[in-house]
Amino acid sequence: MLVVIVPGSKTKGTSVPVFGPLFSKFFSSYFGVQVEGDTWFEPLRAALAEIPADVIVFNWSGGISPFAIRKAAKELRRVLLEYTDKEIILFTKSLGGAVAEKAALDTQLPIKRLIYIVTPHSRFTKTLPPSVEIVNIFSEADNYLRFANRVLYLGLGRIELPDARNISIPNLRHSDFNHNIEIEYDGKKLLMFNFYRELIT
Repeated sequence: MLVVIVPGSKTKGTSVPVFGPLFSKFFSSYFGVQVEGDTWFEPLRAALAEIPADVIVFNWSGGISPFAIRKAAKELRRVLLEYTDKEIILFTKSLGGAVAEKAALDTQLPIKRLIYIVTPHSRFTKTLPPSVEIVNIFSEADNYLRFANRVLYLGLGRIELPDARNISIPNLRHSDFNHNIEIEYDGKKLLMFNFYRELIT
């Protein structure tokens, strides 16, 4: 089995001198988005290494334009074609889900499951092959996800998906899903990364 972590977009405005710290403060205080760069997924990769699978991170530009997403999806498909001898799990965060779902349309790829973590969804996304199991994780408290759906899809985005296993985790904001914090799911408390491992296995 191969687990591919597909991170989300990168908040480039926060690197601008003077205004960068202001952007960071705004994202953090209003949306609950911590500007963490490429650091958050390394602890996750280490945690997932405990399962019997190969784990890789697909790095892409993190741009939010349709062009950037299509370009990344094309490259992700190229990478995945090197692993057609393995069962593939796509584990995606935020806009990384938009990249992965385009690659997952290719029926040549042995993709077993696509896991969306707080991903904005267009109402007009193409239907994935029936062989791909879809898991969609979100929180009603994530106002950044609602904002992304309005901005990226002109108000035509959605949080829940038809034909998917939709799981709502209460009281979490967008960046909370990056960390191994305690959550409540299915009437029990557990650590976030243990929850992710359950979804994958």
